[in-house]
Amino acid sequence: MVTYTHKNTKILVCTAWPYIHDMPHLGNLVGSLLSGDVFSRYYKLKGFDTIYVSGSDSHGTRMEHIAKQKNITPKELVFANHKKLKVLLKAYNIAFDNYTITHNPVHHAFVSDFYKTIEKNGFLQKHEEEQLYCATDETFLADRFVEGTCPHCKTPGAKGNQCDACGRILNPEELLDARCVTCGNTTLALKKTTHWYLDLPKLEPKIKRYIAKHPEWKGNVRNFTERWLQEGLKERAITRDLKWGIPAPFEGAKNKVIYVWAEAVLGYVSAVKQLFKGNKKWLEFWQANNIKQIHTIGKDNIPFHSIILPALLLANKGAWHLPDQISSTEFLNWIGGAKFSKTTNTGIYMDEALDILPAEYWRFYLLYNRPEKRDVDFSWDELEKSINDVFIGNIGNLVNRTLTFTERYFKQRVPKATLNKQDNAVLKEIERVKARVEKLIEREGSLREALHEITRLGDVGNKYFQEREPWKNKALRANTVYVCLRVVKALSVFLNPFTPGVSERLWKTLNIKPNWDESTKPFADSHMIKKPKLLVQKIDKKEVIAAYERVKQKKKQGGKPMVAFSDFEKLELKIGTIKAVEDIKGSDKLFTLRVDTGEERTLVAGIKGAYEKKELIGRQIVVIANLEPRKLRGVESQGMLLAADSNGKPVLVMPQSIVKSGAPVH
Repeated sequence: MVTYTHKNTKILVCTAWPYIHDMPHLGNLVGSLLSGDVFSRYYKLKGFDTIYVSGSDSHGTRMEHIAKQKNITPKELVFANHKKLKVLLKAYNIAFDNYTITHNPVHHAFVSDFYKTIEKNGFLQKHEEEQLYCATDETFLADRFVEGTCPHCKTPGAKGNQCDACGRILNPEELLDARCVTCGNTTLALKKTTHWYLDLPKLEPKIKRYIAKHPEWKGNVRNFTERWLQEGLKERAITRDLKWGIPAPFEGAKNKVIYVWAEAVLGYVSAVKQLFKGNKKWLEFWQANNIKQIHTIGKDNIPFHSIILPALLLANKGAWHLPDQISSTEFLNWIGGAKFSKTTNTGIYMDEALDILPAEYWRFYLLYNRPEKRDVDFSWDELEKSINDVFIGNIGNLVNRTLTFTERYFKQRVPKATLNKQDNAVLKEIERVKARVEKLIEREGSLREALHEITRLGDVGNKYFQEREPWKNKALRANTVYVCLRVVKALSVFLNPFTPGVSERLWKTLNIKPNWDESTKPFADSHMIKKPKLLVQKIDKKEVIAAYERVKQKKKQGGKPMVAFSDFEKLELKIGTIKAVEDIKGSDKLFTLRVDTGEERTLVAGIKGAYEKKELIGRQIVVIANLEPRKLRGVESQGMLLAADSNGKPVLVMPQSIVKSGAPVH
């Protein structure tokens, strides 16, 4: 059997850092976060020492621009969204070993020291130049603070750092018909400033030698990389005139920060360092020979991983391991080729999707239709087909009929079998699929084809079951059920990286805890399975579209998505009586309340200024009693009181008459 990855290899899976100005959309999800999770789970299932890292890209002009629009600080914006995204990652069963954020001290210190070394090594150039300047806002226009027409493909709406249409990396001064995004000013001036540049031409020979070692790079990875090389590598600015970011550590670089692209890619290194909390073992994933690095990205990020990141690591002159496998996707667009846009309420975003369908359904649909060779448009028809015909009609159907027959005819015990030629042919197919999936993932990086190969094994199992007719062919019933159980076991293992929730529920029913290689092994003698349960249910396209429309309508109205009654029932509402009120030092909005809800608890409430302390004593309020505790200003709040918002002023929700403390609210 061919071995694509040596058994002692350490696996580092890195996925593109999502901009944390908002939640990622489905295209971001499948192109990076979800794809990286598949690779990580696959290698862990095979027993490799594997780490999966990424984080929220929190710096850059976009954060400053959006924070300014929202009248909050960039720090408030990014940490609120980072916290929300971490909850969503858990909901989608995306298991990072470290999902961090670029605005953290480990990353800041690492980037600063890294660039000081590059400067010392002579790979930075300092240039005085003229940059676009908006006199109205009195600021230099970097990246997304300026828009215009792409000078290469002539597409309007290109940003100051990149054209999304053709993928070219741009400087703001190259744009045609440029305008300030903040104020709309089109009469922009050129003003002198000084910036530091990475000397890519000096590094070009080393970069070419590195790329030549990866003939396995294909498709968009090869095409994007070769186009950059054919055009000739140019110096790239690594500093920007911004306030929000990592301060540039160079002499004379006051009020400048490291350009976001030039520090975010180094997050793959700092995230591993942060994970190990100072233990030098982190270097085993970055400065050793037995390493395989896998990067999952969208096609717009290819040059940053095939050229820029290797260039930075080479310029630093450390014993850094350079990226190996770059698994890139084309774009997943919205219906009719439209771009996802929060501004126009177009498309589905990670938070919205969970109010439409469960996460496992999205995982299967997105990976089954992963855009690997061309851009793909989202389709309600394809969603229904992928779930109902393949996930359920193929996989779910085989699982259900096999487990049902095991329970009905063999009392949940795996039957003994004397296998014939047809039986062995099916078991051989399991081994063939296993080998094919290994090649597709480890060598070709094609997760879509790997999942299609797995589902075809379900077709084999269903066809075999149907031909053998175990409901009436008693002579071959034991053989048929045994072989189908082996197929179901194999499917449960092969599907684990793709749909881990479904896979693990199936493991419980099969009463197994397998690794990858056990997918082709028989059950132990007299092995018992547990009572089968329905794994997944069919969807109705009309109902799904209606759920989508409700979510979007709520967004238009500024409201929140519909909540299932079962979720509402989880809340425990109780009447509480306020016993004591104290100020919180340094806060003009918060009180600490001691509240009797049948048991005494502490609440932190933002009602200072609306109520005096003395008028709160003895009042009865409604409390969410089973809310996860949270620290506010150093005080643990053990619940939340309910209050209405009256023109920005909180008004307590109270019972109309005195009731017993702790009385439930229905």
